[in-house]
Amino acid sequence: MLTDKQITKIRKTFNGTDQRAIFKILGDTNRYHIFEMLGKQPRVAVSDIAKVLKISVPLASQHLKILEQGDMLQKEKQGQKVYYKLRTDNQIAESITEEVI
Repeated sequence: MLTDKQITKIRKTFNGTDQRAIFKILGDTNRYHIFEMLGKQPRVAVSDIAKVLKISVPLASQHLKILEQGDMLQKEKQGQKVYYKLRTDNQIAESITEEVI
């Protein structure tokens, strides 16, 4: 159960439009699983995400692109591999990670 302090912190991050957009993005099961995975791992390669979710790399990339466009993820290239991690400057996504995942 959330404390009053946690509730107040979450409410302060809500600004309407961003909140609805994030929940719409996370409404897809695969995107939610990717978000959850990145909440538990500091960074994950696209190919690993595809393997975990049992989907193709192009489909995983499409889901990651949507999450990235929602300012929830940032991309990091290392050679030919592409890694994703959660953005630390998105307060709504950070609150969801802290309180739910």
